[in-house]
Amino acid sequence: MSETVEIDETDVKILKLLIKDARTRLKDIAKQCGISSVSTLNRIKRLKKLEVITGATIWPRLDLLGLPITATIGIDLDSDEDEVIKLIGERMVLMEPSAALGKYDLLIPVFAESLAELDEIVYEVRKCPGVRTVTVNIWSGKLHLLFENINLQPKGT
Repeated sequence: MSETVEIDETDVKILKLLIKDARTRLKDIAKQCGISSVSTLNRIKRLKKLEVITGATIWPRLDLLGLPITATIGIDLDSDEDEVIKLIGERMVLMEPSAALGKYDLLIPVFAESLAELDEIVYEVRKCPGVRTVTVNIWSGKLHLLFENINLQPKGT
């Protein structure tokens, strides 16, 4: 696990504002934090250097783009997870096959335009050598990404 980075309340405010909308103007962030734009920019640069901020991401409404099915595929393996991740990545475009701790060896979030397409993806995963079992969980309802609910200030700081 990586080392914990020390941040103060102003850093937390900046992060929350950027999480809510990464396109927020520097002067608006500065005003809401009660500091200068230069200080805000320096803090953002510091957070980037510390790798607390690693980029800005747009979270599109995939259902409006023809991908209404959200699912997770849990995979139990008989072989090396890196090799299976490589094989899966070569056969299909998936969001992020990732090693997991818990019930499955790998967990993959998937977005599909139909149940038939999801079934094809699952079929391809099952064909990969080293895959023992595959479990699919289809999410009901719209995907909600509520990053603003995360406590960014670790306990004890």
